[in-house]
Amino acid sequence: MKRVLFLGHSGLAGGAEYCLDTTLRFLDRNRLEPFALFGTEGPMVASARSLEIPAAVVPFSWWLLYERSGWDWRNRLRSPWRVAWLARWIREKGIQAVYTNTACLDEGMRAARACGIPHITHIHEVLQDAFMQPRRYPLEKIVALYYRNSEAVIYESRAAAETARPLLNNDVLFDQKTHVVSNSSRFSRNDVFSTRKPGEIKTILWMGRFSERKNPLLLVEALATLKSRTDWRVRFVGEGPLEGALRQAIRANGLESRSEIVPFQEDVKPVLAAGDLLVLTSREESFGLVLVEAGMFGLPVVATWAEGPTEIVRDGETGFLVDDAPSLAARLNQLLEEEVFRKEMGWKNQQRVAELYDPARNTAKITEILTQPPDLSDEPPTDSLRN
Repeated sequence: MKRVLFLGHSGLAGGAEYCLDTTLRFLDRNRLEPFALFGTEGPMVASARSLEIPAAVVPFSWWLLYERSGWDWRNRLRSPWRVAWLARWIREKGIQAVYTNTACLDEGMRAARACGIPHITHIHEVLQDAFMQPRRYPLEKIVALYYRNSEAVIYESRAAAETARPLLNNDVLFDQKTHVVSNSSRFSRNDVFSTRKPGEIKTILWMGRFSERKNPLLLVEALATLKSRTDWRVRFVGEGPLEGALRQAIRANGLESRSEIVPFQEDVKPVLAAGDLLVLTSREESFGLVLVEAGMFGLPVVATWAEGPTEIVRDGETGFLVDDAPSLAARLNQLLEEEVFRKEMGWKNQQRVAELYDPARNTAKITEILTQPPDLSDEPPTDSLRN
């Protein structure tokens, strides 16, 4: 049995955190003995412990997407000592491989190399300049360090992986170490239920972080052109820095009576059970877990042409892919108008996600990567890791 340390950048509820939680839940415990360290306290820490996985909190220093603050600078200065502590901890526990569940952390990679054991990077981000701010180094350097110091680099979608290829500028190394493993639904069709009532007004769902990257204002812009219809309402579920602008846009477009903003929901099943269709408006998206979860509830989806959604959504069959507010409004109007078509599309979506995004099957792929014999001879530890 192989002892593997799983590192999460936070213990809070969120997309990448949920993916790690699902991986831990479906690991083959006959082949792997997991340990977990999280960057912050939160429900994911408690979840790991409920699975009888030893779990603790370590204030990791991020090299991507960190918040500029005095705390961050002080924490960054402690990084060399934390890496040394982590290396000692790895040796004491007999850890045989380290798995880092994000591109934001580098300390696990450094400690694994210091101990001479394999490191696996699972990237849940699209490595593009616009949304990978702030960062300590150029993206090219970050990608190169991960590839040179990891035995495998996992992405959520092929499209997200391909954004890193030109950054690495080494096709041989990229093809050798890159793996694509889709994220999985957190629940199955046995968990599905509906609270919809016949003749009830149709509910359009939007779920995620209110941010520029997730772009909820695009949905407001599209819905403003559908005000002549009286058979819909929209529910925005989430939190984030764009909430004030979202509320202002709803007021400015006269949509207050049809719109509801509710806080982030850790259990999304009741939200999905009350919806008729779901919209994802991200400017970039490495995967789009909410599309899979909506599909599991038999909802059709409308998403923008971003990385992960283009692989999840079969345009015109399980949902629609759109470019802008007018095309989004047109597809929403079609789904609102054609009830039989909407329900048939939702059924096809459910069949597809149940087949492709099964947690047991996808976690088995990660298990195979983790149990591969290490090959540390191709690339020695790069000196720049000590910078």
